[in-house]
Order: sequence, then structure tokens, then C-alpha cells
Amino acid sequence: MERLPTGETRALSFEQLADAQDLRSVISAALAKSPVDERSLRRGVWTYVGAERDLGSSPAQVIVALTQLVDASTVAPHAARQEMTRIMILWCVEAYFGHLGGEAGGHPAEVPPMIVSNR
Repeated sequence: MERLPTGETRALSFEQLADAQDLRSVISAALAKSPVDERSLRRGVWTYVGAERDLGSSPAQVIVALTQLVDASTVAPHAARQEMTRIMILWCVEAYFGHLGGEAGGHPAEVPPMIVSNR
């Protein structure tokens, strides 16, 4: 996989830009539900991260984008938003590198259910 030098922008096609926006919308919609739609959120994160990885985005770029989505969400209180960010970063690492913790091969390990309010 070819990586872009730090600070260099990449030229994306209209379709790639639209796909990325659609995937961010899926994540935002899952975060907007009360309680958070964890299943849709996880699928959205995995799909988004895989697409960004395939485009050459670094893990740091993807984590920043996911963090911005959580920060822009209605997830409250602040502690719940922090926990959501932590969980999404774990999912990001799983999706980007193929595994985290005990399960290898790209199959997500179980994460305890989240209790999040969107007030």
C-alpha cells in the first residue's frame, strides 16, 4: 500500500468523495439515535476505515475524522462522548490492521454494550 508523504493531499475522484461523505453520514446517523445504534455504528466505522485505508489514508487521519464525527454528535454527557471516541478508535484499529485483542483475521472482538444518552 502506497502512503502519501506527511502533509500532502490526495486527489480523489467525485465518486470517492461521495462515498466517503456517505460513510460519514452513516456514522453520524448511528450516533444521532438514542440510544446509539451500536451495530450500525460499528459497521459504518469498519466500512469507512477500510475505504480510507484503501485510499491511502493514515490511521491518524482516520482517527481524527472519526473523533470529529463524535465531537459533532449529540452524544452526551462529555464522559459518554469520550467513551464513544475510545470505542470507535478501537474499532478503527481493528478495521485498519485486521485485528485487535484475541481475534485475528478481521473479525471484530466483542465490545461491551454502550450506555449512551443523546441529550
